[in-house]
Amino acid sequence: MTIAQTGGAHGDASPDSEMLVAPYAVPPHPANRLYAKAMADVMMETLGLHLTSIATGHEFQAAASLVLDYFAGSFGLRPEHSATQNIDPEAFSKRLASLKLEDPNPACAMVRNLDWLTALHLSRAERKLLLWTYVAHSQMPSVIDDVMMAIQFDSQDHAYAALSMLLDEPATEVAKCFTAPSRLLGIRLIDSHPWRYPLTLECFFQGTENLNDLLEVVHYSREGMLQRMSELSLYWSWLPDPGVSNERLHEWFEPAMAEACIAVVNRQPLAAAHITELVWWLTGYRMPAEHYETLAGHLDFVTIQKAIQRCCMERSQRDQSITQLAVMQALYAAAR
Repeated sequence: MTIAQTGGAHGDASPDSEMLVAPYAVPPHPANRLYAKAMADVMMETLGLHLTSIATGHEFQAAASLVLDYFAGSFGLRPEHSATQNIDPEAFSKRLASLKLEDPNPACAMVRNLDWLTALHLSRAERKLLLWTYVAHSQMPSVIDDVMMAIQFDSQDHAYAALSMLLDEPATEVAKCFTAPSRLLGIRLIDSHPWRYPLTLECFFQGTENLNDLLEVVHYSREGMLQRMSELSLYWSWLPDPGVSNERLHEWFEPAMAEACIAVVNRQPLAAAHITELVWWLTGYRMPAEHYETLAGHLDFVTIQKAIQRCCMERSQRDQSITQLAVMQALYAAAR
């Protein structure tokens, strides 16, 4: 079984499956939880089946050990049995291929919510990316995340080739998910920044609380789901709590980004250089600070994020690409 066969990231679920979702409004709904657990098994199997193609040497050994421990019960093995063993790639692949997993039951809110995202004209690759991102972190501790962290790439193209195999989508379509300005970033569904280094598989599957809310809550209509998306709290994973020292922020971020973070946390007026960094973090592209001189002192963090989110959602609903010009226009309109 592959990701493409499980539903949830495409429209194969029966229309009647909507009626099978019980009207609970407080996540996690039991049906969502069961689907996420079954999908976690599918994802781990998929990672294992492709591991010999995307990892070698120590990286393969570390990731393969985690995969075998995850399925230890299915293989009649003791957990952590492989920690000190040298795992043969061919034998590992054969063992993974022998697994018999349950098909994830698509009769849950998660599947319906993903299907309703067709209103934003998201591609199959984008929907699969969102599903993987959510499922990878749906159970704590996240073993899937540990496997992904063990797999490193020397370039984005190398990573996109691996993601193409895992998501069963062309590498060109995978790359579009992260091409700046990225609408998944702008809408605040992901926090993935594939320009982080060292570049690991885990870098491409960073979600937000908004994504959790979107997929877990039982929405009663497509329109209601989209409205909720536009009203969600402005979650920003890297924004530190007040009281974090400036020195620590400079340890965490590049100098320009650290200064932008300091300004936001201390509610200082945002200079053009700050706006440049914030827009980069929220969309993936960076414009010269001179382009934001007129906006300096007239925008705060919340306004910037809401303007970008609104721009990305509105253009996605109209099936229009997110352009640098569109983001700039949204920011200037918000400053009026």
